Amino acid sequence: MKKLLFLLFLVNLSSTIQGQVIRIDTAKIVNIDKKIKVYSKQDSLKKFYKIIPRTATIRSAMVPGWGQVYNRQYWKLPLVAGAFAVNIYFIARNDVRYHYYRNILGDTYAGGTANTTSTFKVPIYDDPANIREYNQDQLNNIVAGYRKNRDGSYLILLAVWAANIVDANVTAHLKTFDMTDDISLKIQPTFSSPDIMEPVFGAKLILTMK
Repeated sequence: MKKLLFLLFLVNLSSTIQGQVIRIDTAKIVNIDKKIKVYSKQDSLKKFYKIIPRTATIRSAMVPGWGQVYNRQYWKLPLVAGAFAVNIYFIARNDVRYHYYRNILGDTYAGGTANTTSTFKVPIYDDPANIREYNQDQLNNIVAGYRKNRDGSYLILLAVWAANIVDANVTAHLKTFDMTDDISLKIQPTFSSPDIMEPVFGAKLILTMK
């Protein structure tokens, strides 16, 4: 009878321990599975958001600001857009005034002859009710000034475009630069003995890239 009770006790103890182990192992398996899913999701996001300098450069060349968005520097987009908007505004402003005064200048050359002594009544572009008198030399200077300002705005626009491309390319290279421990620089002592009686001690730098 005692033996039977002892065997029943062992069976109950074993089943209890086994039940606890199974519950613990199940929880661990669930946690490990969740971690694997998180890590796999992070790896997929890293692959999805991997920055390629060539892609950033091409996108900035196609659409200004696109490369900055690709590099995830969203705060630069308003700066690029603002620089382009300002230059485009001045290009349009100077261009319309250039054509306006050039047409008036062309009308002063009646019959294709120059008239440097007479003055002409010219309505101001921004205020047509305001009439001023200019001679042909003054009109030539006004036309040349607006043309110069317009062409200068074109050059600034091209410079901003180029700066936008360079910025996207450099930023992409910096974001993909390897700063991990796989790159290490070590100093290792060296010993050489060209002459047995006069050994030479030194040091050398070892750059390791894994």
